[in-house]
Amino acid sequence: MSRVQFWTLNVVGGVCALLILCNLVLGPLNSRLNKSVVAMQRQFNQAQQLQNTAQNLVVRIAQEGQDEPALRELLVRHDFKVNLRTGNQAKKSP
Repeated sequence: MSRVQFWTLNVVGGVCALLILCNLVLGPLNSRLNKSVVAMQRQFNQAQQLQNTAQNLVVRIAQEGQDEPALRELLVRHDFKVNLRTGNQAKKSP
């Protein structure tokens, strides 16, 4: 084995060792970040479900508010505008 081959193999071995160390450090970090992403995604999904439930509740209150002045006043007090004729969508005015 020549001197050039010896040093080439040593350099390649050093690079491989460095890559293995990087893998050992980045593997657990990647796992931790993936868990964080999954937790955040769960929160967004839960918020979306809560928003849909709240929207349905406001629409139902608006439907009943056609006959009940107290429910109609409740919607006005909290600035909810509901157009029951075109699609049952509850919107909070700014």
